[in-house]
Amino acid sequence: MSISLIGIIGVQILWIKNAIEIQEQTFASNINKALHKIVTNLEKEESVFLISEGLNSATDVKVGNIEIHEIKQFLDEKNHKNDHHIHIKTTRKINGKQNNVTSSDTQLIVSGKNPKSKSIKFWQPKTNLDSSLNIDIQVTTNDTIIRARKKEEQIENIFEKVVYEFNSKDITIKDRINEKDLPNDIRESLTSFDINTEFDYAVIDDKTKNIVLSSDSSLNSELVASNHQVNLFPNDIFLSNHKLSLLFPDSFNFIYKSIFSLLILSAIFTLFIIFTFGNAIFFILKQKRINDIKSDFINNITHEFKTPIATIALASDSINNPKIIGDPDRIRYFTSIIKDENFRMNKQVENILQLSLFGKHELDINAQTNHINEILQKAAEHIQLQIDEKNGTLKIDLKAINDIAEIDEVHFLNAIFNLFDNSIKYSIEKPEIEIGTKNQDHKIHIWIKDSGIGMNPQTKKKVFKKFFRAETGNIHNVKGFGLGLSYVKLIIEKHNGYIDIISKPNDGTTVNLTLPIKSLNEK
Repeated sequence: MSISLIGIIGVQILWIKNAIEIQEQTFASNINKALHKIVTNLEKEESVFLISEGLNSATDVKVGNIEIHEIKQFLDEKNHKNDHHIHIKTTRKINGKQNNVTSSDTQLIVSGKNPKSKSIKFWQPKTNLDSSLNIDIQVTTNDTIIRARKKEEQIENIFEKVVYEFNSKDITIKDRINEKDLPNDIRESLTSFDINTEFDYAVIDDKTKNIVLSSDSSLNSELVASNHQVNLFPNDIFLSNHKLSLLFPDSFNFIYKSIFSLLILSAIFTLFIIFTFGNAIFFILKQKRINDIKSDFINNITHEFKTPIATIALASDSINNPKIIGDPDRIRYFTSIIKDENFRMNKQVENILQLSLFGKHELDINAQTNHINEILQKAAEHIQLQIDEKNGTLKIDLKAINDIAEIDEVHFLNAIFNLFDNSIKYSIEKPEIEIGTKNQDHKIHIWIKDSGIGMNPQTKKKVFKKFFRAETGNIHNVKGFGLGLSYVKLIIEKHNGYIDIISKPNDGTTVNLTLPIKSLNEK
C-alpha cells in the first residue's frame, strides 16, 4: 500500500515536472515567433516608407554624383551569355546644362561565371577603370530556374536593394527604428502569441556588444546575455549586425500562472490520496488499539471478579465446615467477608454501567450549591481507613475561604475517590497523601498530592484516555479498568473546570483541579 502511494505521488510529480518543461518550451517558442514577427513588421514598415518616398525617383537614388532616372536591364545572350547588363538613364550637368546620359556614359553591370556569386560594378567608361566601384554580393538562386525572366526579376530586386543600401550606408540603426513605437510593436507581437507579461528590451550591436537602445539601463548586462534575441533586418545584403534582445523579469510567475489550475488540481488529488491513505492507516491502528483495549479490559475485569468470587466460595465452604457451623462468631466473620466481597462485586458492576454511560457521554450533572471543603473532608474521612491499613498518612489543608460552588456532590465525590484510589494504588510503600484548597483568581484550586511512583512524559500524555493504565495486560499488580482519570477529567469539565497533572518518575504526582465559585453574596 505504501509503495502504491509513493508510486502515485511520484507519477504526479513527474507529470507536473513535464507540464512545467512543456510550458517553458512553449513560452520560449512563442517568444521566438514573436521576435521574428517584430523583425518582419520592422522590415515591412521600412519597405512601405521606401515605396512612399519612391525608390526609383530621379532625385532620390544616387551612385556617386550621378542621379538615376530610369533603370533597365537585359540579358545579352549573344556576347555575354552569363552576364546581365543594366542600362541606366541619368541626368548630368555639362557646361551648366541638363543632358540625358545613356548607359554608354554610366553603366552598372552585374556579371559573373558562378550563378550564385555576382559582381556589381559602377563606372564611367571614359574614366580610369581602377576608380570604378566594385561590390561583391551573394545571390541565392534556384538551379532549376532557367528562364531568363525570373533571373532578371531577381537581379532587379537585388540591384534595387544594393543601390538603396549603398545610398543609405550612413543611416544608423536608430534612424531605421521608431524608438517611440518599438515598445508597442513588441507588446502587440507578444500579445498575438498569448504572452501577456512585463518585458524589457534592448537593441544591441552584435560586434561590440554595446547597447544602442534600452528600456532599462540597469538591466543592460542581463539583456546582452539574454537567450531571447533576433537579428534586425536579416535580409540586408550588407548585414546591419544589430540584434533585438528581450528580457522577461516575471517569466517564472507567468509560466506557473499558466499551469496554476493544473498544479492545484494535481495537488488536491495528491492530498486526497495521502489523506485517504492516512485515514486508512489511522483506522487500522485505531482498530488494533481497540482490540488491545478490549483484551486488556477482559483480562482486568476477569481478575476483578475472580478474587471476590473465590473469596465468597471459600467463606461459604468455611461456614459449612462442621467445626465452624456451631460457632456464631466465626459464622458472622465469614458472612461479613461474603458481604464485603459482594459489595465489592456490586461496585465493579456499577463501574461497568458507569462505563457504558461514560462512553455515550450521557452523564447527567445535578449541580447544586455546595461547600467544597465539606465534601473533601467527607471524602478524606472515608479514605482514611484504607490509608491506615497501609500505615500511611493523610494531610488535610483546606484553606479556601470561599468554597461555595455549583456541583453535583455524587459525581464530584466519585472523582475525588478516584484520585485518592490512584494515590494509594501507585504508592510503593506507605502512602503519603495531601489534600488542600485555596482561592485564586476568583476560583477554587484543589490539589491532591502523593509520594508514589510518578509518571514519565509519555504516560502523562495518555492518562486521560479511557482504559489506559500504566500497567496493562496480564500483569495485574494494579487494579482497575483504566477509567479513573478520564472520568475525573469529564466530571471536572462538566462543572466548567479544568484538571492539570504535575508528575515526575519516582517523585510522586500532584493533581490540580480548578473550579469556578459563587460569590459569597450569592448564597
